[in-house]
Amino acid sequence: MDKGDSSTVAVLVAAVVLAAAYTIPGGSENGTPVFFGSRVFLFFIVTDVVALVSSLASVVMFLSILTSPFELWDFYKSLPRKLNLGFALLFFSLVCTMLAFTATVLLTIQLENTKWTSVLFYCAGFLPVAIFAWMQFPLYMTLQKLIRRLYNGVKQVVANYIDQLFQKT
Repeated sequence: MDKGDSSTVAVLVAAVVLAAAYTIPGGSENGTPVFFGSRVFLFFIVTDVVALVSSLASVVMFLSILTSPFELWDFYKSLPRKLNLGFALLFFSLVCTMLAFTATVLLTIQLENTKWTSVLFYCAGFLPVAIFAWMQFPLYMTLQKLIRRLYNGVKQVVANYIDQLFQKT
């Protein structure tokens, strides 16, 4: 997937979560959402807003790649960083979109008569998230190793800086 396809996907995700924000699950009565006091509704709102912000941020990252001057230095450091950040934000927005979808399923399908149908619908709501997580698990492990290396590097730099400060005084 190149940056053109990725920016298209990011714009589509932004459009979907923006539409979901205006058509809240359960509707509203007198301007107040039906599920206003529910924790699942709060989870839906938070994941929907985070998905919108991260998808728009990924669009901005992909657009900054398209508008960069394409000098040799950009290909070495700047463009790969922007591309990686754009992909990470797009991935995060997709995860948040799927979680918002799951929260919508949990809010709108509240079957109290038969427990097995409730469990079946809840599993169907969580299935896309589970499949996406399973497919992206290797990427998650790589990202976790990268973050750990970055943390250790920053910790070492800070420790060296503090040592130099104390040696000067």
